[in-house]
Amino acid sequence: MRLLRYKVNKFRSVKGTDWIEVDHLACFVGVNESGKTNLLLPLWKFNPADDATKIDLLLDYPRDEYSELDDEDSGRLDECFIETVFEIDEPEIEAIEQAYQEHITRGQSEESQNEDGGGDISKVDVNPFGITRQLLIKKDYNQRFYIYLVNEDGQSQSDDIENDIGKDAFEKICEFIPRFVYYSEYGNLDSDLYLPHVKDDLERIDSLTGKERMKARTLKILFSHLKLNPDEILSLGGEQAPNNNPAQKTQEQIDSESRNKQERYAKLDSAGTRLTKQFREWWSQGNYIFNFNADGYYFRIFVSDDERPEKIELESRSKGLQWFFSFFLVFLAERKDAHKNCVLLLDEPGLSLHPNAQTDLIRFFNQLSETNQLIYTTHLPFLVDHNNLDKVKAVYTENGLTHISNDLSKADKERKAIQPVNAAIGISASQSLLVGCDIVIVEGVSDQFYLTMIKNYLISKNKFVPTRELVFIPVGGVKGVKPVISILQGSQSSLPFVLFDSDSAGKQAQTSLKKGFYNSDKDRVLETDTYSGKNGSEIEDLIPVSLLVDCFDRIYRTDDGLELSAIDASQPIVPQLEQFGNENRLDLHNQIGWKVELSKRVKQKFSGDVDENVEQKWMELFEAIKLS
Repeated sequence: MRLLRYKVNKFRSVKGTDWIEVDHLACFVGVNESGKTNLLLPLWKFNPADDATKIDLLLDYPRDEYSELDDEDSGRLDECFIETVFEIDEPEIEAIEQAYQEHITRGQSEESQNEDGGGDISKVDVNPFGITRQLLIKKDYNQRFYIYLVNEDGQSQSDDIENDIGKDAFEKICEFIPRFVYYSEYGNLDSDLYLPHVKDDLERIDSLTGKERMKARTLKILFSHLKLNPDEILSLGGEQAPNNNPAQKTQEQIDSESRNKQERYAKLDSAGTRLTKQFREWWSQGNYIFNFNADGYYFRIFVSDDERPEKIELESRSKGLQWFFSFFLVFLAERKDAHKNCVLLLDEPGLSLHPNAQTDLIRFFNQLSETNQLIYTTHLPFLVDHNNLDKVKAVYTENGLTHISNDLSKADKERKAIQPVNAAIGISASQSLLVGCDIVIVEGVSDQFYLTMIKNYLISKNKFVPTRELVFIPVGGVKGVKPVISILQGSQSSLPFVLFDSDSAGKQAQTSLKKGFYNSDKDRVLETDTYSGKNGSEIEDLIPVSLLVDCFDRIYRTDDGLELSAIDASQPIVPQLEQFGNENRLDLHNQIGWKVELSKRVKQKFSGDVDENVEQKWMELFEAIKLS
């Protein structure tokens, strides 16, 4: 099962959100105290990988309504604090269907044995899973799941189906729900561990809270993953001196203690070697070697590497390494076996990392997200992927309550939430100058989304092989082109490429540039008409019409819906979409970000299926950029 979207109804500072679209990777950006954590925790408590994690009403229920819980008739614990929509795949559908059919067969058998000819088993005449691939799943404060069928329009088409499908099928669905792994900075391990306290913390982990619980959780994972037992480590290192005089030990006692210490050393050395190999496969920032040492009641973790071969306590190494080591342990343990398809929730990762390492962390997150969906929060510009801004959600507060928006242009009035995004775009531009990337200036964010999608497609098909990184920089419309070019002009050996829409504003900007900055480089000023085969086209006219129409229709549901047959593929599509919007009172002219939202949906839904004609247009555009 794959999480498609979710919304939080009532949890801490959140009193209700719109649907939050989640792809294989999502980044929640916002200032401190905006409530980013409160959007991760309800997902974690929806189905935690750590079975000891439970809803805590004192901490999780909105504090301003907590006193009302005393009213036994309020029914507030039946409130669903979260709603999720999952997509189920074929093997899961088949397993659920089998359990459902067994439920039907049992019901029919019980009916036939009932002398009155009646039956207590509720049944549906048609297999419900043959007509859906999505399920709406809610959870209330009593930690009970509610499951509903979802139709193609994303709307619930049933009541809670538990009674209809039977207990076995219901439990089968619950079994398939991915587990959620939550990790934050305060789960970092100490390097010097007092074993009697470790033993005590592990025994009472369920009663611990906050930082102490997170550290104990990481400790538990460390010892269980390494197959080490604190009691055994203690006992193997124990010594007894008759009458407190070591000289009175018998040779048999000496040999036994020596054997025990050798065994303890072998266990610790083996555990360190195995962990070192696993960590190297996982993280490439350094060639680290981990060593474990037990001395009496103390257990210590040492780290060395090629540049610092001396063994240094983990706690004395960088905070970044400590974070990665601790997260590595949690991830490694909680993704195994039944949790291997878990969803990762990372709260403010990499705060202590150097910007270069934060950039590497983004690449690492992209790698992880190929096998595990990943959602993380940040306020750091270096942890915002400027090439995938469609994955970024803005978190902000209004009247003390947390809100989240898929549309960055509508985030908050002061736009503080998206300052890291703006900074990331600026950093991208400056880095492009320093490392010699090829820059293409485009008018807006939607152009960036589409062109990045096209670039990735052509590279995957080996139709386009860039010699250097190709970066698309949105400048906020045609008015922003000249100022950016002025900044770049003295820093590059040649002028950057510029791609304009071929609407009236784009035509005027082209003429102005070709008479000015680009008088000797007119071939670096490109327009969409050249590649779309239309007059007055925009970037959308380079995208398959059927894909655009489908995504537009899914965003703007109307009574009649937008049919592909209503679009004239020989004419620019944006004016046709705007006309449809006017006829259906969608008021697109006053929705500044509607084209950005459409481009995000197209990029997410694009499956790589394009016809030869469209692919040829894309190749011509990128060859022009490459050869100019």
